[in-house]
Amino acid sequence: MKSKLQLLKDIAEFLNAETHRQAMIDGALRLLIDHSNFETGWVFLINNQGEHELSAYYQLPPSLEENDHQYLCNDKCWCVNKFNKKELVKATNIVACSRLERAARSEKDSNNHITHHATVPLFSGSENFGLLNVATPYTKEFQQDELDLLESVAFQLGSSLKRLDLTVKEKESMIMQERQRLARELHDSVNQMLFSIGITSHAAQSLKESEQIEGAFKRIGDTSKYAMQEMKALIWQLKPIGLENGIIDAIENYAKILQLEVEVTVTGFYNLADDVELEIYRIIQESLNNVRKHANTDAAEVALELTDKVISIQIKDLGQGFDLKASRGLSHGISNMRERTRNIGGKFEIQSAANQGTIIRVVIPKG
Repeated sequence: MKSKLQLLKDIAEFLNAETHRQAMIDGALRLLIDHSNFETGWVFLINNQGEHELSAYYQLPPSLEENDHQYLCNDKCWCVNKFNKKELVKATNIVACSRLERAARSEKDSNNHITHHATVPLFSGSENFGLLNVATPYTKEFQQDELDLLESVAFQLGSSLKRLDLTVKEKESMIMQERQRLARELHDSVNQMLFSIGITSHAAQSLKESEQIEGAFKRIGDTSKYAMQEMKALIWQLKPIGLENGIIDAIENYAKILQLEVEVTVTGFYNLADDVELEIYRIIQESLNNVRKHANTDAAEVALELTDKVISIQIKDLGQGFDLKASRGLSHGISNMRERTRNIGGKFEIQSAANQGTIIRVVIPKG
C-alpha cells in the first residue's frame, strides 16, 4: 500500500494529465482502491434535479453487480438524500445503508461481507457533482485518517471535474466569438456582393444596347457565383464538419463509410441548436461504430423524435447483442455516449442481451 502523500500525488498527476471526464472518474477510483485499505468503491453523479446515476465502480461484490447494478441504481438512499439537501459536506461513515442492506438480504452469499460504506461529496467551490463511496469487508466504521484520505481524493476529483467544465465553457466562448467573426464577414463580404447585384440589375433595366445588357448580366452572374461560393464557405465554418447538410445526411454518409444499411426516420419538427445536434451526431456515430465492430450485422435503425418537451433518439440493431455485465470491449464507447448525453442534460439507456440485439435510447429535455 502506498503512503497517503504518494497516493495523492499519483492521483493528482493522473487527473492533471487526463482530459476525458469518464476516464478521470474511473482512473481516480481505481488508484484509490488499489493503493489504500478500501476494497471497493463506486461513484454517483447527481444532476440538478437530484437524480443520481452510477458513473463508475470498481471491484464491486457480486451482490451489487446483480441485474445491471439494480441495488445501486434504483431508488434513493440516505447519502443521496443528504447530498440533495446540501447537508453532506465531508467524508462520513454510513451507519446503515439501505442499498447494501437490500443487496445483502437478496444475495446474502455474494456480498463479500460488505455491510457498510463511507461517503464523501464531490465538489469544487459552490458546484457539486456527486458522491464517492467506498467500502471494505468486515468494516462498519472507517478511521479518521481513512476519511481524511477520502476527502482529499474527493477534493482532487471535484476540482478536476470543475476544471474540465470550465475548459468546455471556454471552448464554447471561443466558438461564440468565432461565430460572431463569421457573422461580420458574412455582412462585409456577401452582403456587399448582393448589394452590388442589386445596383447592377437596377442599372441594367435602363440599358438599351444589347452588348451593354449582356455585360451587365454577366457581371450579375459572376457576382452571384462569388457570393454563393463565399456563403458556402462561411456556412461550412458555422456547421461542424460532417454536418454541413444536416444530421440525416451525415448519418447516411457515415453509414456508407462503415458499410452499414441504416434506416433513418425523423418524427416532429427538426430544429436543434448546433451544440446539441453535434453531440447527438457523435452519440449516433459511436453507436454505429459498435454495430460495425461488435454486433455481427450490417443493418441498423436510427429514429429521432422531436416534441415540444423532449428529443428522443433510438439506435437499434438486431445483431448478436452482448452481456452488459461483461461489456469490456464496449465500455469505452458506452462511457463516451453516456458522457455526451450528460453534457446536454439527457438520460442514456442501453438494452442488450445475447442473440437479442442492442437498443440505445437517449432522451434530452428541451431547454
